Amino acid sequence: MFQGALFGLVAVAALVGAIPHPKVAPSVLTIGDSTVTSDAGWGAGFCEDTKGLANCINLSVSGRTTISWQAEPEYQTMLTNCKTPETWATIQFGHNDQKVMNTSYFAQNLESLTLKIQNAGCKPILVTSLARRVFSSEHVTSDILGPYANETINVAAKLKLPLLPLLNDSLAYITKLGKTQSMLFNWDSNSTNKDTTHLNSLGWKYFGRIVADEVRTLVPALSKYIIPDSALSAAIANGTILPQDL
Repeated sequence: MFQGALFGLVAVAALVGAIPHPKVAPSVLTIGDSTVTSDAGWGAGFCEDTKGLANCINLSVSGRTTISWQAEPEYQTMLTNCKTPETWATIQFGHNDQKVMNTSYFAQNLESLTLKIQNAGCKPILVTSLARRVFSSEHVTSDILGPYANETINVAAKLKLPLLPLLNDSLAYITKLGKTQSMLFNWDSNSTNKDTTHLNSLGWKYFGRIVADEVRTLVPALSKYIIPDSALSAAIANGTILPQDL
């Protein structure tokens, strides 16, 4: 009788062990400067393009660099959230770093910050900077972020991490689109229309979609959490703006 009961318990234990545990839904933290924030960057647009995530949390802070961001409360929030399994973190800096440090120092700081985020438990995704919408003629851009983007690419390769080529992809889009229509994305498009760095709500939509499509293509573990928008993706690929957005 005892042997029979023991056999039954072993069988039940084996059956329970064979039942797959529900997979934890991933979360995404977006970390960076103002060009990632919810009110002046692509962060809100990206989160709107996701479904099924446990959380999509914007921890970006305007005016911050790879160094100064670590002094913000958002850094501590990152440390807390990274303790949750399957938490990913996009990391995009460069706009403000460019003003205060050379590329070598930027690379050192980016690598150090990325390792801190990884050691906290998150899965980092490095992102090259959003392009500034600065043109020398209608379809010729004037980019000075390239050297910093190259360092981001190098750090991602060194640490064997996913990389989103946002600078190249956003430059390709606005180059096709042209200067005139690219100004429609300016944060101050309804007033002075001179802010060619930050984004209004239309900009969130288009550049958030670029990031979402990059994640869908380059981060397989998150692909199914991106909501497709074939019309918007096609418009971006063709260098246009959807008629209803004009």
